Amino acid sequence: MLKLIPFLLLLSLPSLIVISLPTGISVFNGPIYTNSVLGFVNITSLLAYNSSARNLQVPLYGASLQLNVMLVANSTNGAYYFWLQNVADFITNESQFFFGDNVWNTTFPFSGVSNITGRGNVYSTNIPLYHSSYYAYSTNIMNYTLPLSFYLIINESYNISGVKVSFGYVILQNGKLLPPNPVFYDNVFIPVSGIISASIVVANQTTPNITVGLTTYIGNYLDAELVWGGFSNGEITTFIKMSSLLALYYMKDGNWVPFSEVYTYGLNTAESSTNLHVTIYKNGDAYVTIGKPDYGLLTSNFNPSIPGFLFLNISSKIPFIINGSLTDNFTGYVNSLIRLGFYDNYSINSTSFALLNGSYPSLIYPTNWFKNLTINPEYTYYYLIRVNSPIPVIANVNGKLVRLNSSNWLVQGSLIRIINYTYYNNSNERIIIVSVYPSTSLKIIEPTVINITTITQYKVNVKSNISVFILENGEKFKLNDSIWVNEGTNITLEANIPFYYVGKFIGTYNVSPGQSVLVNGPINESLVLYPNIPIIIIILLTPLIILAFVIIIKKKK
Repeated sequence: MLKLIPFLLLLSLPSLIVISLPTGISVFNGPIYTNSVLGFVNITSLLAYNSSARNLQVPLYGASLQLNVMLVANSTNGAYYFWLQNVADFITNESQFFFGDNVWNTTFPFSGVSNITGRGNVYSTNIPLYHSSYYAYSTNIMNYTLPLSFYLIINESYNISGVKVSFGYVILQNGKLLPPNPVFYDNVFIPVSGIISASIVVANQTTPNITVGLTTYIGNYLDAELVWGGFSNGEITTFIKMSSLLALYYMKDGNWVPFSEVYTYGLNTAESSTNLHVTIYKNGDAYVTIGKPDYGLLTSNFNPSIPGFLFLNISSKIPFIINGSLTDNFTGYVNSLIRLGFYDNYSINSTSFALLNGSYPSLIYPTNWFKNLTINPEYTYYYLIRVNSPIPVIANVNGKLVRLNSSNWLVQGSLIRIINYTYYNNSNERIIIVSVYPSTSLKIIEPTVINITTITQYKVNVKSNISVFILENGEKFKLNDSIWVNEGTNITLEANIPFYYVGKFIGTYNVSPGQSVLVNGPINESLVLYPNIPIIIIILLTPLIILAFVIIIKKKK
């Protein structure tokens, strides 16, 4: 950035016909001494254009936002003045920007710099009656998406060898809110021999003047500026679109304090704009829009809203209370005290509840430096497990054998294995498990209903001295005293009875072999054998009949 050497004092501005000036907010009154200055911008609309920009070797659609301050280093050899610039340069038609810094020696109007070290280099100006050299560095180009919000920071500190100046930025929003990541892209060391003190100074005065012949060259104002202007090389640009909020702070006793009396223009930089207007926004920030310039005092009581430095991110599956309102997430910057409340025991619905694990802060205080705070409250979830079963259900739950009730509260992740066992009502009646839905083994991740399907079986007891068989559903089983049969089954009792006997099952049903019976309870039968009289008579008479037949045959012969 080129410096502007003002030839007229600030107080003479109302009488001037001014075509363009750097526009935004600036501070001239003091004295104010600090080691850190912070500029904030929130941009919601931005487009600049200058048809003659190529003559200055800058982009047609370029623009810049500059944080400019004056550094005063007091030494045994006198006072040294260095003009510091932390600049955001925009190529507005391509939504690109980058950051850059400048250091100028303004101890006298024609002073240059030497031996300054940092990531940048010292450049010669080769301009008559102007500063002979300056230091500069810039970052790589980045893309942006509106709304775009960031801080520009200039910090200074000193030691016996000289002054260290740190130039940084913190992007808060690039289309979406971002956690703060302070980037000090350049640390510049300015050697000053015999240094006594150093600070950033705002005062209603200029750096030393020089008189050459009949001409007096007035120095630069000891001001602080956060101003919009052309891209670089003294460009004057016109904004087609502009909507931005600006705020300017300095460090005082460990706190960021806004400059109280601010003006709408700057004087220490050559880049300017022709059509920007500044007012006070409803949150106290300076509001820059397109309009007729009104260069002068903006307010004597500048009280902008500090966007905050603490980025708080709270995400919870269980609602929580923040400043009296119920929500389940919060993401944003904290600029005032926040009151938090987390439920210790929260009923999600009739089948789920959660218990809070650990303790979490109830008060969140703003900070004076950038910090990320993430709170993800942890809960243990319990789910209702319903069991539909006509018999008691035994299960292995997390390695422990338990009896499940019809309603059970189990912690999320519990492992259940249903024990497939037989339940006896008595010695002749039992119930067996046929199926378990959804599964005999499951992991609890949600409320679950377990359905147990059973069937009742009855014992069929048959006493017999000979082999007895049961025909069930087309299959034949040999009966050894007793067998369990499903309720509602039709069975057929059969026996291998010798032909000279007649058998009958005496007991529950009193049926003959080969007859079917319905199993709807225990069955007790005894196979009783009776002589088969007709067969026996036939057996006994058969020899006599044969003998008589033989005798008759012989008599005929």
